[in-house]
Amino acid sequence: MKEIILKIDDDAYRRAEGIASARKISVSALVEELVESATSEPQPSSDGLESLFTALDKGRNTEPIGHLKRQELHDRQVLHRH
Repeated sequence: MKEIILKIDDDAYRRAEGIASARKISVSALVEELVESATSEPQPSSDGLESLFTALDKGRNTEPIGHLKRQELHDRQVLHRH
């Protein structure tokens, strides 16, 4: 196990102590939980982002449609369903 030294704001440390105390764990264990949580969540991959941008490039309404009146901007079918 590695030992590290962290510098954090006094107020942040007090909050961390409070959270750790409420969970009946040490501040070190709390930091370890946070690191585990942050690294176990799936991170967006560059391939995923690339496919999103490719899909955006293929969007249907890519040309300007001209000036719309206020009523036309807010008159959407989705608003009239209920």
